[in-house]
Amino acid sequence: MQKSTGASVRIYNLAKALEETGNDVEVVLPRDKDSSEFVDGVAVHGLRGIIPREMLEVSRRLLDIDRPTSIYFYDLFFAYRVGKLVREADVVQIEHPQSGGLLTLFIKKILKKPVVIDCHDVFQALRVRNTSTLRRMLETFFEKLAYKNADLILAVSESEKRFLISTGFQKRRIEVVPNGVETQFFVKTHNQTETRQKYGLEGSRIVVFVGNLEYLPNREAIQVLSSAIAPRVLGEIKDALFVIVGKKTDEMKLPHLMFTGFVDNVSDILSVSDVAVAPLFHGSGTRLKILEYFSCSLPVVSTRIGAEGLNIKDGVNIFIEDDLESFVHRIIELLNDKNLSTTMGKAARELATSTYDWTQITRKLELALNCLLSERFVKD
Repeated sequence: MQKSTGASVRIYNLAKALEETGNDVEVVLPRDKDSSEFVDGVAVHGLRGIIPREMLEVSRRLLDIDRPTSIYFYDLFFAYRVGKLVREADVVQIEHPQSGGLLTLFIKKILKKPVVIDCHDVFQALRVRNTSTLRRMLETFFEKLAYKNADLILAVSESEKRFLISTGFQKRRIEVVPNGVETQFFVKTHNQTETRQKYGLEGSRIVVFVGNLEYLPNREAIQVLSSAIAPRVLGEIKDALFVIVGKKTDEMKLPHLMFTGFVDNVSDILSVSDVAVAPLFHGSGTRLKILEYFSCSLPVVSTRIGAEGLNIKDGVNIFIEDDLESFVHRIIELLNDKNLSTTMGKAARELATSTYDWTQITRKLELALNCLLSERFVKD
């Protein structure tokens, strides 16, 4: 159960916190090979379907998907194997509505289990540019199917909940369970000199961006950083360094940016950074990266889309700028004004600990699940 994407971070933290509060949690993942393991007390089962790997590869190319094992969600043998694992479950929570429509139907209608759909990115295929037409049609169809058959839908923000309601889904079946951050883990570390030496960051003022570069909006963001934002900042502040926490692929031609590749502890890089940025212009859901920035007491400059769905105050715990000139100005302002940077970073940390710690968020999920099971008990 790797924490390599926003979705996997959410799954890991919610599952772990539910287990710690006395629930029996089992996670099922589509994988190339069967596996079973315990991760921080949570049972994790990797299952494969019967679809040949060659067909998975064809599907990956045809639909332009990064993880072809997600095709197993449409595999009847995979559904059968999932069914054997969930027969004793009180409730089944599905984390991939874009590909879980058929599985939701099977669990709800055949196994007669209550189904919860966790919406990380509501109708992402419709809200992200450059998604292939075929993939957009398929994902949207199966996502609607999943929502239609769900007993409970989890949205990550009030704005995502409103979006779901506007597309025809009942308000009473939607609960908001936000994204969160491990505030005890994402905190300024003390080994800052060692980190600067390790990554060659000595003598620089660091502007940082964290993101899974398999996600198209993140790739678009670093293109904007390279072509429009970094050159203008560097024109004013010669010792600024734009650091991307992620792995650069060979086809990326991105001057003015330094890539760290994989890092063991992202908070080490955030601890030596001066400003964090999120210049995203497409996508849905809420950005875990911003919560991680906040938790590490970093001042943040973001676009409106980048900070969408978070309980923020522009000018207090974040700067919101959609205009690139203004975006650049805010970065320069924070790099040059230590008092402003410190004050904003402190306010950001306070917001993370008071509102977005995973422990608090899991309580909301647990309450929603208990209410669902209570309603089902009364009906039965």
